[in-house]
Amino acid sequence: MGEGLGSKRQIGDNNLAIAAMKMKKVKARRKVREPRFCFKTMSDVDVLDDGYKWRKYGQKVVKNTQHPRSYYRCTQDNCRVKKRVERLAEDPRMVITTYEGRHIHSPWHDVDDSNASSQLDFIW
Repeated sequence: MGEGLGSKRQIGDNNLAIAAMKMKKVKARRKVREPRFCFKTMSDVDVLDDGYKWRKYGQKVVKNTQHPRSYYRCTQDNCRVKKRVERLAEDPRMVITTYEGRHIHSPWHDVDDSNASSQLDFIW
């Protein structure tokens, strides 16, 4: 009888060891975080022209401020760059723009916007 109980315990220990190995594999596959760049700008408009085209995919209410945070993705195919735009709670005139990732393409150059004085050139 004692032998049967010991073998059940050994099987249980083996199952725990296998589960622990699977957990380690899952941890090893974690996504590498993209680099982030943050800019503070005093502006009346939330979204500044940085030369890229963006699609808004979300908005979130932020604690302790009446201004929401907006989320954008680059519209270029296979470009995974995201942008987050929010106003500073202490000074609503300040816009905080956070870029996550690096563009795999050059900025858009629209013919209509070629004379725009507010266009900013960023090199990623």
